[in-house]
Amino acid sequence: MAMSFLVALFGIVAPSTVRRRDGTALAHYPHEAFWKELKNQRRLFQDWRILAMFVPMFASEVPFIVLSSLNSLYFNIRLLLDSKKIASRRTRGFVTVATVSIITIAAWIGITVWLYRNPMDLLNPPLFDWTDGVFAGFFVLNLIFGMIMVIYQVTVQWIIASFTNDPEKLARLAGMVKGVLAGGVAAAFGTEAAGLTQLNVIAYNFSVQAVGLVLMAIVTWRCVTTTNYRKEENFIPPADTQVNQKREKDNAMRQEP
Repeated sequence: MAMSFLVALFGIVAPSTVRRRDGTALAHYPHEAFWKELKNQRRLFQDWRILAMFVPMFASEVPFIVLSSLNSLYFNIRLLLDSKKIASRRTRGFVTVATVSIITIAAWIGITVWLYRNPMDLLNPPLFDWTDGVFAGFFVLNLIFGMIMVIYQVTVQWIIASFTNDPEKLARLAGMVKGVLAGGVAAAFGTEAAGLTQLNVIAYNFSVQAVGLVLMAIVTWRCVTTTNYRKEENFIPPADTQVNQKREKDNAMRQEP
């Protein structure tokens, strides 16, 4: 941790000095007073898009809790978003959410069926070995949930990042995402600490992620646009984008009577 502090102190360059290959800056970085920044943080909670994404953020890492518990009780320890093939960013997002939904729902159904076939006794856990027959199905579920933990969270972050190109707004959103995500993990741990059966724990986590998927689809369809260029004062579009927009404007002016 001490080394990370030194790297942050001496290794991270000032954002205002970063330049693209075409020489343009990334954005304007006006200094914000403390109270103004607090007001900007408050505005995040007044944006329905951010509020709608609370559940998806909250649900991003809950599979980690279920799989960790089942691993410890059943086994011992011996052993599409940026595809260029889809031109529309909104369509890419919607296809990704649909794909994540199919994988997530299938995985939760799979873990529920597996648990029904291998009932849990908290006072006398089975502690199966990897050579036991039931391990194969659970191993596959482990791999799938490991994938879900990544693709679900990345999809959440991609949708939220599409709201703005402004570095300051993105920084606020990044902090909110991690904070809400941590809250979701804490709540999932709470279901374990409350002594709920594993089926009830699964039902809670499945429900949270399912609601999150629905909200992701709604926000993607209504709010994700092709680009945010020229919509924000602090963001500076790449030079080639500015040239193309100037040409389009000049062409439009020539066509006017």
